[in-house]
Amino acid sequence: MEDSVFTPSGTSIIVPPGIPLRPVVRGRTFARTNDIGALEDEQVVRVTFRLEYSENTGCFEVAAFGIDRAESPVEVSGAFLRTVRVHAIARIGILAAIPSWALELAQLRNLHARGGLRSFAEYDPSDEEALLLTGLLYRIAEISGENPAQAVAESIGLKQRTATNWIQRARTAGYLTSTDHGKAARRVAKAIEPFWSAYIRESGAEFRARHNLTEESLRALIERENAAVDEAIAREKIRGDH
Repeated sequence: MEDSVFTPSGTSIIVPPGIPLRPVVRGRTFARTNDIGALEDEQVVRVTFRLEYSENTGCFEVAAFGIDRAESPVEVSGAFLRTVRVHAIARIGILAAIPSWALELAQLRNLHARGGLRSFAEYDPSDEEALLLTGLLYRIAEISGENPAQAVAESIGLKQRTATNWIQRARTAGYLTSTDHGKAARRVAKAIEPFWSAYIRESGAEFRARHNLTEESLRALIERENAAVDEAIAREKIRGDH
């Protein structure tokens, strides 16, 4: 089976609180019965899609979506299409649009089962770092079309009411509205790397298998995005100087 491929394009933009992203992603992947109810357990279809970032909604939207039944003996009928979880399939492509440090943060909510970041005794951020991390987690989830408040709660290990309070404090501090926090955001993400590494060891193999990604293709995806990060930040700085 071919690898899944996700290709970002377009001029990088900066979104609050300082996340560079590419506004268009084209993807080619596969889908099974967990995302298409009409498929039997062993059946697989090919999927292609195009995602575009909307500044109006602050998230990626599915601009195009197609299904090829490949070798599966199914008809792509109206009844079949009604069982397709379009966003669930296409959402993985959004990860190609953000830099590697944001990609790591996007995966932290998978620590929910072990109690989030707070389950690590070594996790001890300052108030400012905690609020910036809250803003980052909120915006990354929002960009992906997920529940941002839930992402904050699950990633850090907070009760929902506490997460809502932290989000309001992050908003008041400007972390949900200003793009001026890119450098600080990368510092916060750097401090989270040990916990990301722990997550990779625990769940990385499962993640790659679920999305038909080899370790090499995932690494290539991350390295490709790194090349656009400095360019986006420099362009935003020049824009701010004028």
